[in-house]
Amino acid sequence: MRHMFAKNFHHCWIQSSLIYLGSIIVLVLCNHGLANVVHEDNQRTSACIPCSATYLAADPNYPNILSNISVSTESCESSLSIGKVLKVPNLYRSLEGEGSHRSLILKLQAIESDSSSAYLDGFNCELVSIETLNGVFADPFELQRLVNRRVYLDAAVFGDTNLELPAALSKSSVVEIHMDLVPSSTDKLKMVIDLPLHVRYPPLDSRGYSNVEISQPDLYIRCRKKGIAKGCQWGVSIIEVESTETVNWLIPCGDDAHSTVVSSVTFLSALLCALSIVFVSIFYHPTI
Repeated sequence: MRHMFAKNFHHCWIQSSLIYLGSIIVLVLCNHGLANVVHEDNQRTSACIPCSATYLAADPNYPNILSNISVSTESCESSLSIGKVLKVPNLYRSLEGEGSHRSLILKLQAIESDSSSAYLDGFNCELVSIETLNGVFADPFELQRLVNRRVYLDAAVFGDTNLELPAALSKSSVVEIHMDLVPSSTDKLKMVIDLPLHVRYPPLDSRGYSNVEISQPDLYIRCRKKGIAKGCQWGVSIIEVESTETVNWLIPCGDDAHSTVVSSVTFLSALLCALSIVFVSIFYHPTI
């Protein structure tokens, strides 16, 4: 009887030990997973990148560029604090102009506190706006002229830069614009980006128009400490704003039901023009 009791007690002790050990392992794994989630979330909102990285959209990992954090320096860590003390609650977007050439207007206003003013005095900071375009395009030569006139600090177009392709054959393009976060005007924290856009030839549609949707841009604050050359790093932080409505551009297009009539008329017109040229060249004799 004693032997049976001792044997059962031994088995119960082993089971209790295994359950206790398993609970510890589960807690450790859960805590480790939670830490990873928080760490990954921090990676998605801010990061330190080398100053040699001129454009964010040029990184092959974009839009997940902030997931690759390099070894940060003290100056970069302090520049990341600007994204915490400078808030941008208001964002307004509109499409202005008429016809096939219009402007996408982005207006935002940052809330400046005493701490943010102190931070900004010691840093070079930029607002970076990245727009993804489909069905419309931004002319890189036009953007470069705006940079030369110092409207923007810098601007570049990535992706499909062929301006002649119709919408059906083109791919998306990405436009990155940099503006000084602290202009010398009185409205120093009111930023306005005027992005000129042009229509690509849309595909045929029975409705008579094609709807191009321009989604909300990716906005970043990029800062680096003044007077640092060796080991220079940008502190890049995502600007979190309330989501805005998608900008829609209704572009007139041809109706597929009219393609036969249009093609016939075009062919006949071209044929008549060609015959007229042949007729004139044969029977016209200029008098000397």
